[in-house]
Amino acid sequence: MGELWYFAYGWSLNKSLMKKCIGGWIDARKAELRGFKLVFNAYSKSWRGGVANLIEDEASRVYGVAYKITSEQLKKLDRLEGLPSRAARMSVEISVEDVGRVKAITHIAVNPRRGWIVPSRDYVSAMLRGLKQHGFSDDVLHEVKRAARTSTIP
Repeated sequence: MGELWYFAYGWSLNKSLMKKCIGGWIDARKAELRGFKLVFNAYSKSWRGGVANLIEDEASRVYGVAYKITSEQLKKLDRLEGLPSRAARMSVEISVEDVGRVKAITHIAVNPRRGWIVPSRDYVSAMLRGLKQHGFSDDVLHEVKRAARTSTIP
């Protein structure tokens, strides 16, 4: 049973939701993904609105959480995220607090829409609660709120 880093940037920032999905984790630390932008261009029936996704953007970065999990736990996340019909795995390199640069797995939407999809209040609340739980600053919370209100996709 191998261990790996998983980069969370949407609902999975929230500790209680993540715990419900995979149980505990080995480690969880603040992380940053450079060269990508946080957008809301994927629709979720269960969340009844837009959900977080990533698009490449050299000038941007996405704040999130690096969870060290097992490969079995990643399979649980795969099922919840809807592989392969709604989501795909993507390998990324992230900067993890007090660890440095590491390779990680994250999920992205396979059928994003053009333009912004309004996220539900519950979804954004789950993200913001997760960021607070992991000790992110008000500046980061403000950045996520702004992305949730006005995702612009080139």
